[in-house]
Amino acid sequence: MFYVISEPDFGLKILNSLRCGILSVNLRRKITAINEIAIRIFELDNINHVGKQVEEVFGDQPQLLQILNDAYQMKNLPSRAELDLNIKDGSSRTVGYTISVIKKDDVDIEGISVFLKDLTLVEEMNEQEKLKDRLAALGQMAAGLAHEIRNPLAAIELTTSLIKRKLSEHPAHVSQLDSIHSEVRKMNKIVSDCLEFVRPVKVSTEKVDLQALLEECLTNSLSTVKKEGIQVRKTYYSMPPVFLDHNQMKQVFVNILINALQAIGQNGIIEVACGPSSLVQKNGSYSNAKHGETNLSLQVNLAPYAWVKIGDNGHGISEDFLSRIFYPFFTTKEKGSGIGLAIAQKIIDSHRGSIDVESEVGKGTTFIIKLPL
Repeated sequence: MFYVISEPDFGLKILNSLRCGILSVNLRRKITAINEIAIRIFELDNINHVGKQVEEVFGDQPQLLQILNDAYQMKNLPSRAELDLNIKDGSSRTVGYTISVIKKDDVDIEGISVFLKDLTLVEEMNEQEKLKDRLAALGQMAAGLAHEIRNPLAAIELTTSLIKRKLSEHPAHVSQLDSIHSEVRKMNKIVSDCLEFVRPVKVSTEKVDLQALLEECLTNSLSTVKKEGIQVRKTYYSMPPVFLDHNQMKQVFVNILINALQAIGQNGIIEVACGPSSLVQKNGSYSNAKHGETNLSLQVNLAPYAWVKIGDNGHGISEDFLSRIFYPFFTTKEKGSGIGLAIAQKIIDSHRGSIDVESEVGKGTTFIIKLPL
C-alpha cells in the first residue's frame, strides 16, 4: 500500500501529465476519468465529459464500445492490441490500447480503464525511415552518375561553342547549336540539383528571430515573383529566439513562399503565421498574440517547439500528388525541377524539426513547419 498527499485536482494533474490517453468507465457505463491526451486522440470537444454515459460520448466508435462490453463481461482483456477510430474528416486512426480492470476488492470490479497510444505517428515515422533509406540509395547512385555525366556534358558544351564560331554566318545552324547549349545547361542544372540533394547538411545554429527571418523571406520572395494585388496576411505571436541555421532556413521559407506565390493568381492571398507550441487555442483564435488573429489549427506536442505556417488560396494539390510532394524530382510544374521541397525537408530534418502539408484542390495549400525550442 502507498499513500499520496491529497490536494485539489492533484489526481487530474497526474492524469494529464501521463504520455498516454486514459479513459475510465464505471459499472453504470459512466465516464469517471478522461485525460487531455485521450480527448485529443478521440478529437472530442474540450469540455467536461466526466459523468456522461459512454455511449453518449463515443456513439461513433462502435469498436471501442464493443471492447468495453467484452471487458465488462471479462471476455477479453488484452495486454496490448489495436483499434481503428473513426475521425471527423471521414478517415481512421490506428490506436494501441490496453485494458485494466478497476477492482473494488479481490472479487468485485467497479470499473474499466483503457490506456491509449496513438500509433499513427509511429506508422508515419516508420514510413519516413523507409523513405530515408530509399533516398539514401538514390543519393549514392546520383553522386556517382553526376560525376560520370558532367565530363561528357562539358565536352559537348565546348564542342558546340567551337562549331558555333565557325558557323557564325549560318543562322539556322547557329540556332540549332543554341538549342543544344540550352539543353546542356538544363542537364547541368539537374546534375547540380542532384549533388546538392545528396550532399550532407551541415548545420551552424545561432539565435534567430523567426519573425524577422520570415519578413526577410517575404521581401525576397515578393521581389522574385511579381504579381498584382497580392494580399499577405501575417500573424506573429510572441516567442523566444529559435536556434537554427539562418541561411538554410531562409532557403526553406523562400522556396515555400515562391511556390505559394506561383500557385495563386492575381489578387491572391498568402498567409504567414508563427508562434510557440505553448499557445492555447480558444474559440478558433489564439491568446497571447502580438497582433492579428488566425484560425489556423495547431497540433499539441509534449516537447516545446516553434511552428510556422505558410498558406495560399491557390489551385491546391490533389491527394495523389500530395503523398509524393517531398520526393526528389517530383513536380507538378512544367519548368520545375522538383528538388526544392526535398531539400527543404532534408534541411528541416537536420534541425530535428518536421514539415507537413495540407491541401485541397481549388482551395489552396498550407505548409506547417515545426522546429524545437
